[in-house]
Amino acid sequence: MIDDRFLDEARELPSVVPMERVVAWSVFRSRDAARQLLEHVHLAPGQALVGGHGQDSVAPYWWVGVQVQNLEAWGHSSAVNKHGRMGD
Repeated sequence: MIDDRFLDEARELPSVVPMERVVAWSVFRSRDAARQLLEHVHLAPGQALVGGHGQDSVAPYWWVGVQVQNLEAWGHSSAVNKHGRMGD
């Protein structure tokens, strides 16, 4: 069983508040939808699931991401998704 307790932590998206070595994330409008993704994520050695929940001007959200131990080993830093504050 996958530990999903990190979804209960109040934590803004990495595009709003940068989080070290988080390279990819997805946003959902329900905790259940975020939880469903966890069953389909395949991690390589040195990778871990991260995430949390917050609220924007529309509604609450939950997010799931991947944090890597070594950004250089993961790939080119320009491949990290959602660089800017607004995802640009």
